[in-house]
Formats: sequence, structure tokens, C-alpha cells
Amino acid sequence: MIRAALTIAAALLVATPATAVKREAPGVTQLRVAPARLDPAKAYLLVQSSRAKSGLFPVEHVLLRIPSEAELAAFRAARDEAYNARLAKLQKQAKGGPVPAVEEIPFDYKGASNAFGTKGGEFLVDGEMRTLLMEVPAGTYLLYGVALGSRALITCNCLGTVAFVAKPGVITNMGALYADKVHKESPVPNLEDNVGPDMFNYGFIMGQALVPATAASPVPAGLHDLPIELADYHAVGLFHEAGAPSINRLAPVPGVLRYDRGKVIDVKTDQKAR
Repeated sequence: MIRAALTIAAALLVATPATAVKREAPGVTQLRVAPARLDPAKAYLLVQSSRAKSGLFPVEHVLLRIPSEAELAAFRAARDEAYNARLAKLQKQAKGGPVPAVEEIPFDYKGASNAFGTKGGEFLVDGEMRTLLMEVPAGTYLLYGVALGSRALITCNCLGTVAFVAKPGVITNMGALYADKVHKESPVPNLEDNVGPDMFNYGFIMGQALVPATAASPVPAGLHDLPIELADYHAVGLFHEAGAPSINRLAPVPGVLRYDRGKVIDVKTDQKAR
């Protein structure tokens, strides 16, 4: 399901993927105070986030929720309506040749976004790694890529990443996320230095790394009496993000994600990830 939905899921980001997280995703709230109780209709994400910067802008993480069937249907209906309105012009421009299909035409979707960037300045606990707690719609989420200042997708994890399910009425402990530039060795741990200095000529390439939470991972005192589960990650294979300024891959995650000459391997099954 994830692979099949990713193309449309990316389109739901916004018209231009480079500005993917400029619109607020409905139902997403980053909390500054531990809640006394959880909304049973909402999911909650707990994450430790590194505090790297690129210039004046903090390097943030972009999460993408796989859209529901209703959201997909709304997107397709809006896309088809826009395509049909342009069809006569497209046929004229084709001059008797093949007319581009609906999937081949850029489309500025005005509906709700299904992606969002973390906001490192809105934290539950401060420190070298900031603790973030987000109230989000329940669903399946991908570590989609990296943004600057939670405003613009800079690098997507198109060459491999992971996904997990966020259940309603539960805090899903994602563990620690790291992100930084990777054209040179980074002071941020766990990142792959897999690009090299020559790529700096084309602009910054960002990298992202994940260290999943374990049963021994500390959680803020205010959350001890609330239901918390560890994120159950699985690998996700290659996907297409047409407008990303740059592409990379999530760094390997022991026990979850590895790479074999560019192939994305799901360590849990020892099979190529889909």
C-alpha cells in the first residue's frame, strides 16, 4: 500500500515539493507542555531531535502521512477536474500528436497537506537533543526528508527510508532523529558521509539518521503515566519526488534498514524493500 500511495502522497504535499511544508497540515500540533491525558482520536509522536543549523535556519525533519482513501479520492477528483478544464488546450498544443496524460501534467492541489516539518523551537524538554511531542492524525508515517526552518523540503529520502504506524490514543516513541549537511564530515553523529565535497558546487545535500527508541530510552517525567509504545519501523524502497531540490537516503538503521549497491533492504525480512 505504501509504495502505491507514495506518488499521490507526494502530490498532496503541495504544488511545488520544494515548498512542501509551507501549508499547515490539519490536525498537527506540537506541544510545549505534557498533556494530562491523551485524546483517544489522536496519535502522538515523541522524538529527540538534533539541533543542527544551516546558516540561520535550523535543520528540521519532514514526516509524511500516507493519505486515506477519502483523501486520495478528493485529490484525484480535483486533479481530473483541472485536467479536463485544460484538455482542449492540451489537444491543440499536441497538434495531432499524443496528449499528455493526467498524471503528466503539473497540478496545484489546494487541499489539505499530509506532510509537516518539525519545529525545533517548540519543544517539550530543552537540551543538546530537544524533546518534541506532536499531536497528529493516526496513520502510517514516513521519514520523508529534511527541511530548513520547517518551511521547505530540501532533501527527500527518495533512495530509501522507513515507515511506522502511529496508533490513536498512544504516544509512539520514535527515538532520536539527526539531520545535517553531508557534503563534508558532520559533527552530528550517525549520518552517512556518502555524497562528498564535490557536490557542494550544486548546493547543500542534507542527510537524516534515525536511532530508534528502546525500552531503556528515557522519557519526560510528565509522560510516565500515559500509554507509550516504541515505533515499529520497517524499510521503504525507492520512490519518486519530482520536485525535491536534492535526493538522498536515510542512513542505515541496524536491524531495520540497510543498502546493497543501491538496493534498499528490509533487514527484518532480508528482502528488497517495497
